Amino acid sequence: MLGSLPPAARKALAAALVLLDQGARLYPPSRGRRFARLDDRVAGAYVRALLARHDVAAEMIRRLKSVVTMCYYELPEVQREIGYDPAPYIAAVSRRRLESYGPQIRAAEAGSGDSGGSGDSGHSGHSGDSGTGQP
Repeated sequence: MLGSLPPAARKALAAALVLLDQGARLYPPSRGRRFARLDDRVAGAYVRALLARHDVAAEMIRRLKSVVTMCYYELPEVQREIGYDPAPYIAAVSRRRLESYGPQIRAAEAGSGDSGGSGDSGHSGHSGDSGTGQP
């Protein structure tokens, strides 16, 4: 999932993680330790303290939490544990899109010689696009 982010977004994410980690040193109960070195109780308190603020730090933590949650639920073992199997949904959406847009897809592929070049613009929105956020 992170690989699909634009380079600037990946750099911003890395900077936010460094700020979270190093910023913990300024939180008095951390006693100067990085976030990665805090026990669960202190780490949780630090995150709650940041979220209680109504500023850019709180927004950064909310966004980081969203990214971490998405990455967690992308793990196959987590998907199995919670009974999430996107394959049937992806297959159904693919069939439905092919039924709806099949002629346009075939025309675009025929027009481009199926080379994947710039003439393939009618095909780009359909291939691999399952509507689930899954690659």
